Order: sequence, then structure tokens, then C-alpha cells
Amino acid sequence: MTVSSTAPGRRAYENLKEVAADYIRSAIVSGELPARSKIDQDEVAEALGISRAPVREALIELAQKGFVDAVPRRGAFVAELTAADIEDYYEVVASVLGLTARRSVSRLSAADVAELRRLHAEAAAATDPGRRRDLGRQFFNVITATGRSPRLDSLLQLIGGMFQGSFYFESPGWEEHESRYQEQLLAAAEAGDERLASAVSEDYLHGCGRLIVDHLRARGYWAA
Repeated sequence: MTVSSTAPGRRAYENLKEVAADYIRSAIVSGELPARSKIDQDEVAEALGISRAPVREALIELAQKGFVDAVPRRGAFVAELTAADIEDYYEVVASVLGLTARRSVSRLSAADVAELRRLHAEAAAATDPGRRRDLGRQFFNVITATGRSPRLDSLLQLIGGMFQGSFYFESPGWEEHESRYQEQLLAAAEAGDERLASAVSEDYLHGCGRLIVDHLRARGYWAA
């Protein structure tokens, strides 16, 4: 992939940073960059045809999101996860999503429920994984938009970017897991059952964590 670094303005710089972040993140998720391996900024910059500055900013962002460990005077290394790290993260996120879903069900309008039903139907029929992810994100956004509060928004923003969520979409079975959650959440929404919405949302997040752990274990991520 070759990217021009001549485009002017802050927006162009931000785009280059995102290109670098996506490139590094993809290499980590695919296993091309294994845990504890050093990330060479010069190699990334050369591969993308950009300067080191956006690569350096991308590594700072990835460190904030848990992909990378920045070691003073040594450089950036791929973060090493334990199964407990993954399980603990999803335990925390599950609690916040459960609260959000419970509040959402009490606020959803008939139009909101119809939109959830439409998104679920389109996602179930989609054959392209990228399209399915996008529809799932839209489904989730309806829930968070109606269940939000300023404090919950702050929590979701804080914890939502702190983990290698990309591993989830590499895990076998994520499509079925998403579809099952959407069906269960729709049933709770149509029944106006706040407690059920909270329970299925928490179970969904716990299931995401299990899928990732099983996938990484099968991939040999924790091999000696």
C-alpha cells in the first residue's frame, strides 16, 4: 500500500495517522506482528510511503487503546495479553452495556424498534463481512443513542477504545453471535422488558470475550 504524504492540512495528517494505525493494527490482529515483537517505525513508514511523524502518532494512539506497549528509550512493542485481561475487560464493558440497554428499552419508540428490526434483517441477509459489521454497528448505535447519558457516554468512550476489539471480528462464530444477540435484544425491546435487555446484553459481551480467548488459544497466541 502506497500513500501520498504531500496532501496539505491537518486533515491529511490525521488521515495518514489513521492509515498507519490501521496498517499496524491489522498486522497485530493477523499475527504478522506477534506479541512482544518490536514495531519498527522506519519499516512502517517505508511500507506506507509516509514520514515517521504520523507513524509515531499512530503508535501513541494504539498504546492508549491497548495494542502497543511504549517502553521509554526502547521503542514500541506489541502488547501481550492474558486470557484474564480479555475476560476482565469484557466483564467491565458488559456492566456498562447492560445498564445502557436497560435504559434504552424504556425509551425506544416504535420507529426505533422498527429500525432495529430492519437492521437485523439486513445483517442476517448480508454475505459481505464488512457490510455485516457495519449493520451491526448501526444496530448497536440505536441502543446506545437511546440509552445514553453524559456519564455513560464518558464511560463508553473511555473503555471502548482500550482493547483489541478487532480480534473479535477475526474470531470464528462472530456472525452467529451477533445475530443471536440482535434477535434476543429485539425480543426484549418489543416486550418492553428492561431486565431481559440488560441480561442479554451482558451475556453478549461475555460471549465476545469467550470467542476471542478461544480464537487466540486456537491460533497458538499463548504458546510457549
